[in-house]
Amino acid sequence: MLLAHAMNNALPALLLFPSLLLAQTAAPVIVIEQTRKVDVAISPISGAQGPAITKVLQNDLERSGACRIVDPASASFTLSGTLTPSGLAGRATPKTGGAPLVDSSFSGDARRAAHQFADAFVEALTGTPGFASSRITFASASGGKKTKVKEIYLSDIDGANARQLTQDSALGYCPKFSPDGTKIAYSSDKSGYRDTYVIDLNSKKRSIVAQFPGQNTGATFSPDGSTLALSLSKFGNPEICTLPASGGSPTRLTQTRGTDCSPTWSPDGTKIAYVSDERGSPGIYLIPATGGTPEKLNTESSYTTEPDWSPDGKKIAYSITSGGGQIGVYDIDSKKARIVSRGSGLESPSWTRNSRHLVCSQNGTLVLLDSLTGEAIKIPYNLSTNTEPNTTR
Repeated sequence: MLLAHAMNNALPALLLFPSLLLAQTAAPVIVIEQTRKVDVAISPISGAQGPAITKVLQNDLERSGACRIVDPASASFTLSGTLTPSGLAGRATPKTGGAPLVDSSFSGDARRAAHQFADAFVEALTGTPGFASSRITFASASGGKKTKVKEIYLSDIDGANARQLTQDSALGYCPKFSPDGTKIAYSSDKSGYRDTYVIDLNSKKRSIVAQFPGQNTGATFSPDGSTLALSLSKFGNPEICTLPASGGSPTRLTQTRGTDCSPTWSPDGTKIAYVSDERGSPGIYLIPATGGTPEKLNTESSYTTEPDWSPDGKKIAYSITSGGGQIGVYDIDSKKARIVSRGSGLESPSWTRNSRHLVCSQNGTLVLLDSLTGEAIKIPYNLSTNTEPNTTR
């Protein structure tokens, strides 16, 4: 339902919804059509780092898929800001005048404050969270065939501030954030066996949480952070199990003759999607988080792996090995699947907060993939062979 009044035709691409409450500043919350872009101008940010932070803000808005950067005369909104000792004071002013869409202070270092400003503007514009302030964890490989290692890294979602978290000199796999972004679960062969560890990013301490006979892989935190779902082969074939996030006795959820792996939780914590080859080629299955009868999803692809459930709970993204490496998305309600990527060599999708964009690996490079347009933007690193990304939400 449209609002009874329009904004003097200044924003012809915008749809205004009365069900979205006004912010405390009395600024309207605006929702744009999913693939439309709003024309936005950025006044130079004032302060010692102003030019660099202006560019950071511009890049954030362009990556969002919601904005097109234009000259001020053509813009529907103009963003401006001032760097302060504690962060950034940001303001987004509509061309038509009236209350600003955003008028807030954002704390932290200059880059992080700019990311938060971008997220606040995008959320006010689209009604969905921005992801500029998200971080990525991923595995990065180095060395030759006989000396290959994969260490776990952490960075901002734009590739900045990349740092190595592990020094295992071993193969590390499948890093996954906890819901609050303060911990990372991953698997490593550092002990000679594939065990599961949790890194506390605040204390920088690491603990081993699954060291059962056989493989302990693919651990992912439940939405409340209290439980891990993972694949354990202690029972024979790799099966999907759950156990306390701090370690403990596992609860077995699947009992199949195949390999069950790569679990991902529904946002409400009631279901787990996972991969199984019990009927031949790997496919995506659903099971209640407390156990029960699995349900196979019809993705219409013969070889599907690495599912990731979207934050809005409506979709599951996955890798399609057949066809050279594509990303598919399965809609939970309609039970329909579609390929959302272009090109080849894509794998390991991880949803961002807006349930539209995905971070994926493409031939060893991390990319930001728009699931609506198929556009993929390279995330720059001074590293090679980066795989298995996971984002904070």
